[in-house]
Amino acid sequence: MAEVSFENAKHICEECLKKTKIGYKDNGGFFRPRLRGINHLEVGKSAIISNPITILLEMLYVLYSRFRSFLKKLKARLFPRHNKIYGTVMDSSIVGKISFAKKEDELIPIHHLALEFWSRGWFGKWRKLSEGYTKEDGTFSLPFDLRMARRFRNHRLRFEIYEITHMFFNDHSSRKVYNLFKSINIPKKDLIGLEYSLNNIYLFFWEYRTDTALPRAVIKDHDKDAPQYYSDAREDAVREQFIPIEIVKVKHLEQIANAPETISLKEIQADYPENLTVCIEKHLPGYTRGDHWFGERMMNGMNRGRFVPDETERDHYWMKYFGKGYYDGNDEYAFPDAAMKFKLKQDGLPTPVEIHFTGPLNAINKDPWQQRVFTAADGENWLHAKRVARVNGGLCTEVDEHFAGTHTNVEQYAMAAYRNLRFNPLSELLFPHLKDVVLINHTADRILLHDYIPSASALSTKGLLDRCKDIMGVLDWKGYEVAEPLSEAHTSAKAEKLFWDVTEEYVSWFIKNNLEGIKKYWYEIYCFSEDLLNHSVPVFLSEVDEDSLSHREKERNEAMKEYYAAQFSFDFNKPREKRKGILRTVSPITLHKKFPTELEAEVMKDLVKVCTYIIFVASYLHTWANEHQYEDIGEVLYNSLGLRFGEKESGVIAPETDLSISPDLTRSTQMMWFSNLLSRTEYGFITRDEEKDVNPYYSKLLLSKKDEFLKLGVIVSDIETSTNI
Repeated sequence: MAEVSFENAKHICEECLKKTKIGYKDNGGFFRPRLRGINHLEVGKSAIISNPITILLEMLYVLYSRFRSFLKKLKARLFPRHNKIYGTVMDSSIVGKISFAKKEDELIPIHHLALEFWSRGWFGKWRKLSEGYTKEDGTFSLPFDLRMARRFRNHRLRFEIYEITHMFFNDHSSRKVYNLFKSINIPKKDLIGLEYSLNNIYLFFWEYRTDTALPRAVIKDHDKDAPQYYSDAREDAVREQFIPIEIVKVKHLEQIANAPETISLKEIQADYPENLTVCIEKHLPGYTRGDHWFGERMMNGMNRGRFVPDETERDHYWMKYFGKGYYDGNDEYAFPDAAMKFKLKQDGLPTPVEIHFTGPLNAINKDPWQQRVFTAADGENWLHAKRVARVNGGLCTEVDEHFAGTHTNVEQYAMAAYRNLRFNPLSELLFPHLKDVVLINHTADRILLHDYIPSASALSTKGLLDRCKDIMGVLDWKGYEVAEPLSEAHTSAKAEKLFWDVTEEYVSWFIKNNLEGIKKYWYEIYCFSEDLLNHSVPVFLSEVDEDSLSHREKERNEAMKEYYAAQFSFDFNKPREKRKGILRTVSPITLHKKFPTELEAEVMKDLVKVCTYIIFVASYLHTWANEHQYEDIGEVLYNSLGLRFGEKESGVIAPETDLSISPDLTRSTQMMWFSNLLSRTEYGFITRDEEKDVNPYYSKLLLSKKDEFLKLGVIVSDIETSTNI
């Protein structure tokens, strides 16, 4: 690369960042191809409709659905449900108990569920006969007027159970939306005494899966039995933003299948929108493969990680990516351990000085403990080594920090919250940030863990799941701290700290203003904490038999523990709870069923910490990973998620022109589709508040810091509310 001034390079990079920043326009017409929705996305061919006749039929079906919805709303207007309780002498009661139906949970009662008892007349009029809630032990008793219930004009009697599905805010108050979860018809003739018992009612309510060690939600059919559903606006955002990308992928797959000689990797790259590295390379050939860019992106790009100080050299730091190791996988792709040593320059940015690989780099020598060290003195091989490290970082970031660190991490809090928080004000604080994550994770299971990554990297589906479990084994709210900036140039760390501080201020304000309700319904927080604890994964390596390991295996495990402790702020020496003989990763929020007044200061500190952590991970950390996907894995030859060994002795230490080690054509277009999917289908931003479910005070705080965020390269209005893609 020809010499270029720092200021000129900086200007070009900034201009390319602006040029390639993703924006949304819907210029389609009636017969534009349509996408069925997020749940129907496929790595192969998604459920896309392109035939004009099919589109017309689809439109007719949409019109039919809307007409049916109109009739339903008309019916509701003609026969409204009023909150007035009918009856004067409440001389009878409906009693029973509600518990979770899953075999493992059947002894756990469901507290504070909203219950209603209704009658409906022969001509459609509704009358509410009683209402109430389950108690902490799951029991309920709804008093009603027996004579009113048994009147001839009542055609049907119905007992209804409701769940909270949405939270809405305005400038002055919040409102919970309750939707019907289950109804039970009660024969009028059976109401003959002082009580009518519904006995034990078992609900399949926010069930935990039993086929995985991860705390995940049961979803058998995402269109029929999911605990939540995307809003229409969320589905529309996918349709509007992603159809052009889907069409490009479909075209490529057709060419690859029927006329592979008509398409090349270069043509595949050119068919997708220009990303940051492609743009920069057009103006500064070789710049994005240089040391300066490598260090800057490792500090402030998608792959940004923790820099651990070198023990002997001042201003030198290490970043590490642990590779395939003992995880199940294949022999087609390389995935060695990568340790990168950086020196901090005067401008505050790191520059790489050494890259250490442990593990196979070619298909000939498969020794898992072989080591190679590369420096700038290695000439072209230094360039190739940086690419291998960059690709390792892409896969580790995608699996460890993105999917495990945000998606499955947030799902464990969502599960516990939706199962337990109803009366407690924390439901208002947390629900807007926990919605939809179980849905997108269910889709990711298929397109990410089963269909794409196992075919494009060294890890199998089993290897990916085991790795996610291990990473979850170092994720705990209790000791988490954002990274300390190494310099003024460490903008990613400074932005994280700023967002954490704003969120902590918001959470503290909310808890202070809702303290009475939080204390009154402390039992819900106790149950929330117990679900988190009981379903938390084992602490990383806590179940490994050390005596069965070799010396090298023990050394590697200790190195992983040491680096993960720094990377994820996890304290392996902290006392932790054991449940069912397993040392659990997530710390309890409380072990007290009633608010412990004598420990108020400590308890409130923990409550602020855990709520700040949940919101921070669900919104900012996830947004960071998604927003930078297209910048850093939007060019196949720059950073794919895997490099193939090939058949040469050089293996992956080879130039980009050696396409035998690059992803094949199918994987290349799938990768481009994938990186676009994650960066182009975002929806639900905190300050834009499209669904009116964000507390206005939180938006106000963030907007008050928008200029500070902008100086750090973060646009406040682009930070998503929840982990929904």
